[in-house]
Amino acid sequence: MAIFRGEFLEGLSLPHCPSFEAWRQYHRDKALRLHAAVLRTLIGRLRDNPERVHVHSMALKRLATEIVDVDLPDQRSEPRDARPIALSCSRRPQEIRFCKTADQTTIAYAVCGHGSPIVRAAHWTSHLQYEWESPVWMHWIDALSEETMLIRYDERGTGLSDWVAEDISFTAMIADLEAVVDAAGLERFTLLGVSQSCAVSVAYVLRHPERVTGLILYGGFVKGWRQRGDSHEIATHEAMTALIREGWGQNNPVFRHLFTTMFIPRANQVQMDWFDELQRISVSPCNAGRLHEAFGEIDVSDLLSQIKVPTLVLHARNDAVVPFGSGREFATGIPRARFVDLDSANHILLPHELAFEQFVRELRQFVCETA
Repeated sequence: MAIFRGEFLEGLSLPHCPSFEAWRQYHRDKALRLHAAVLRTLIGRLRDNPERVHVHSMALKRLATEIVDVDLPDQRSEPRDARPIALSCSRRPQEIRFCKTADQTTIAYAVCGHGSPIVRAAHWTSHLQYEWESPVWMHWIDALSEETMLIRYDERGTGLSDWVAEDISFTAMIADLEAVVDAAGLERFTLLGVSQSCAVSVAYVLRHPERVTGLILYGGFVKGWRQRGDSHEIATHEAMTALIREGWGQNNPVFRHLFTTMFIPRANQVQMDWFDELQRISVSPCNAGRLHEAFGEIDVSDLLSQIKVPTLVLHARNDAVVPFGSGREFATGIPRARFVDLDSANHILLPHELAFEQFVRELRQFVCETA
């Protein structure tokens, strides 16, 4: 077990090099998960040596504070026989590719899994590599790619896509989605919108109805914060935009943590720390502010009645980022859309939530019926 003393590249960090940090975090967690798997295997094999079982169990318990999905052994039952070491190293691989939009912006996209294709339209603060082993997004990627081919991408100004982009607008967001679909060679697919990309997905469907077999909208809004016309909300978001530009990129995560507690209020400390860092790594303060402004200008209310493809709308009941009524607005505006109320306060559904299990179950059933 000496090989596991200390963390991977412990003490070495390049905070201003997002690609290195994503790579380092990926392999750090991979080593931690492998360590956890080895400990579980030893506990299973050493059933006749309770003292050594106790030592390894304590080490495994300490690891649970570093990675959220360590499976702690049940001390009341017989230890299980050796379990295969099959954690992050055995997950479905992703292939990262790049494409160009009409205005020559480079967009990064990733493909994983097999089966009927589903495209997850880009949402705020995404990073294809960093979120690959994230305790906030990993379970989404696993679930969505288990029975389908999942295509994800980083929108312009974020993640592995071009950070220097003159146009960060709603129209440009649609163009990013169009470029990825064309580059991936998709003829027919399910389209999943998350948060602000719900509106992007609606606009895409109206442009290309022949390509979308079904539309899934989760946690989205029909009108952006400026278009909703609430003077108090507008003032709040304008102040947030200014703070984003000033505080987003600081090494101290206190400001970003305000967003974290809104997006995932029921998360544990490990998940919150990951999301704090994801915000910093995935987008610059300037681009974060520009995107936040662009989201405020979105308004697809006039488009909803024109949607003809089968549509599933889901929304967390106590979402603090996008009000529940916003999701309901999609369902009431799109003809024959089916609405699912999810019992959660998290904007990003977390693993082990019953709401996430329901989300996956509803999504798979919908894809099966429409693909």
